[in-house]
Parts: sequence; structure tokens; C-alpha cells
Amino acid sequence: MIIDKRELETTLPKLEKIVVPAVEEFGLSLVDLEFVQEGGYLYVRVYVEKEDGDITLEDCAKLSQKIDEPVDMLIDHKFFLEVSSPGVERPLKKEKDFVRFSGEKIQVSLKRKLNDKKNFTGILEKFENDTVYLNVDSEVVEIPLKEIRKANIVFEFNEF
Repeated sequence: MIIDKRELETTLPKLEKIVVPAVEEFGLSLVDLEFVQEGGYLYVRVYVEKEDGDITLEDCAKLSQKIDEPVDMLIDHKFFLEVSSPGVERPLKKEKDFVRFSGEKIQVSLKRKLNDKKNFTGILEKFENDTVYLNVDSEVVEIPLKEIRKANIVFEFNEF
């Protein structure tokens, strides 16, 4: 089964109208919402967190139960509903994410080359005026938010 890309894109705002109120009802924050086709299967993926970071499996299960039926009524095709935390290498999507995770090591992939590179890893210095200030090897690179294709936190194991 192949779904038209437009159908995926037009369904996403409808999913948001179902998911966002439920997420807020449980005192969670929506990190990301995806409606994608991978390997012939459809997935609705809901990534949520608590501001303090203490999301539980029970939180995810309750949210999944709450949205399962209305999402099922919206989508006419067979799909898998996944509700989870964003993980330790959490994506950064919104302006508030870049503000909140200032000081963290992040990885950024760009839509177009900047300084002959499309990928940068460094310390997120600050976010200001729709620009990410990333310290890469002691040099601050200014990256316009609109040029970012993907950004996420880089998790590093601490050695004992």
C-alpha cells in the first residue's frame, strides 16, 4: 500500500487537533508528531515529554489509550500508533527547544551548505533573532533557523 505524500501532509494538522489537547490534558509537552510511511507501513508517532524529564511508560500508555480511537477514526488505512519519549538524543524542532537546551552539545544538519558544510556539531551557545549560535571548536557559527533541516541533542556517556 502506497499513500500519496499529500495525504500524509494534509492529515498531520488533523492529527494535531486530536493529539495536542490530549497531551496537554496529561500535563505533557508535544515534542514531535509524525505521520509517515516506512517500508509499506503507516506510522503515527507521537513524541512527548515532561518539562522535568520524568516521563514514564505509564504516561505514554495513558496517552496512547486516549488518542487511539479518535486517530483510528481519522485514518482510513491500517497504521501503527507509537507514543514515546523523544529519547536522550531528543530532536530540537521549535524555537523554545533551542532556548531550553542552551549549553548542550547538539548536531545540526542544514538544507544548504554554510561555510562549505551541511553538518555541524557543537555547543549550543544561544538562540536569538531566529538564529542558532553554535560553538564549533571555539568558533561560533551563526545558523538561521529556517536553514536547519534537522537538529538534535548529542548524548555522551560519562566515563567513571
